[in-house]
Amino acid sequence: MRGFTLLELLVVLVVAGIAASVVGVGGQSYLDRSRYHQAVRDIGSELRQARALSLQEGRSVAITYRPELRKLMVDDRPALDLPEALGVQWDVAEPNAKAASGAGIPIFIFNADGGARGGRLAVLRGGQGVVFKVNWLLGTIEQSVAVAAP
Repeated sequence: MRGFTLLELLVVLVVAGIAASVVGVGGQSYLDRSRYHQAVRDIGSELRQARALSLQEGRSVAITYRPELRKLMVDDRPALDLPEALGVQWDVAEPNAKAASGAGIPIFIFNADGGARGGRLAVLRGGQGVVFKVNWLLGTIEQSVAVAAP
């Protein structure tokens, strides 16, 4: 007699179900981690491009953040959507500056002379992450480890 018994088929289905659930949980964690790393790379890239644009065109370029839309903007142009799963903390470039309605919160401003003004932008996943700052004299982008504020 050839074939499988009903019991053998049920055991195989149970094992396959357990394996699928384990892989599904691990897969979601991998996707979240991947989105975080991609967001960090994209933010660094946008900041470098904004600095290059300010030097190339000889004008100031502002990086703003719109928390209600979770968008990072370069000169009021949508540049980057930040995933919902990531925490975002920021300090403004100029605390007393008034942002135009709907323009976002200015975080970094790259000057035509190569310098920069800015606060900080932290991207967090699970309470830890990366903080971006700019060097006021050289206009370079600095990246360091961040921990969520209590």
